[in-house]
Amino acid sequence: MKIIIMRENIRKAFSDVEGGIGSGIMLPILKNILINTEKGRIKICSTDLEIAITSWINGKIVDEGGITVPANIFGAVLNNITESKLELNSTDSKLKIKTDKSENTIQGIKNSEFPIIPQIKSDNFIEIKSDIFKKSLNQIINAASPSNRRVELNGVLFFLNNELKLVATDTFRLAEKTLKNNEFQTNITELRAIIPLKVIQEFLKICKEDKKIKIYFDPHQILFDLDDVQIISRLIEGNFPDYQTIIPKNFTTTVLINKEALYESIRLAAVFSSKINNVNIKLKTPNKLIVYNEESTIGENKSELDAEVEGENQELIFNWHYFLDGLKGIEGENILLGFNGDVKPLLLKSTNKDDYFYILMPIKNS
Repeated sequence: MKIIIMRENIRKAFSDVEGGIGSGIMLPILKNILINTEKGRIKICSTDLEIAITSWINGKIVDEGGITVPANIFGAVLNNITESKLELNSTDSKLKIKTDKSENTIQGIKNSEFPIIPQIKSDNFIEIKSDIFKKSLNQIINAASPSNRRVELNGVLFFLNNELKLVATDTFRLAEKTLKNNEFQTNITELRAIIPLKVIQEFLKICKEDKKIKIYFDPHQILFDLDDVQIISRLIEGNFPDYQTIIPKNFTTTVLINKEALYESIRLAAVFSSKINNVNIKLKTPNKLIVYNEESTIGENKSELDAEVEGENQELIFNWHYFLDGLKGIEGENILLGFNGDVKPLLLKSTNKDDYFYILMPIKNS
């Protein structure tokens, strides 16, 4: 293989595929990236056998071919080259990177040793504008569990039945975003799939332009097609929790309050939080919500906010990180809070939009 390519183009491609690079503990070649010529273009690939990322770039192809090289070495070389044009030449399992001022040779492995990148065997797709999709994912992704103890929680549920619902939970909180059928196109009648959290995170990192994207599904895999970048992954096997049964319908206390005022008061109270990241909230009918914290080694804080409070006076404790995550996802100036004591979840949602809600378990006051 011999190619001539712009440094910025290959640096972007390398950045795109970086998240798919494996640890190489069991299979050393997974620590490598594949550089290959195909269909008149240059592709860069990585895989950890669970996720594979492919980035396509343009360049001058002098000789067809390919090679795999250690990602860490290749990335370090790119970061320390200042010339704009590179010549990449592979012979005898070695990759030579030449510029006007330097020549670097990296020991690689033949491209035939690289794992085969899987293909989607289905035309089932969802097409959506990337700005809508990214915004929706960012509203719910913080509620997903990063732990592998329950793999079905280490992902985002895609539930399609006329509308598309995106759901994430870690059992302490849950977020649901609903996309109306006029916000996307699909040839799928019904879908229920759990997409790994890592795949969602890589998509959000890579997708920077506002354009239409296609998401393909088969029974065991998902493919995000971003034109010049494809991300393919296995779906998570298992049953997502039947979360609809825990969504509160009635409340002992409801609160209407300005979202920004509540957000700022909780963030301020967090300065005085203990190690369990707690924040205290007291509801006083008819018009007060009090946010406060007291920690003997730090000090104390108290904010009294105007609010419309209906129902019982209550005093509860929440994880302030989780509370702020929920507030960030809500659009609109004012929000509704629905309380049911310290053993049932709090509901947060907008007062004028019905496409998003967030539920959060209180910390039981012992």
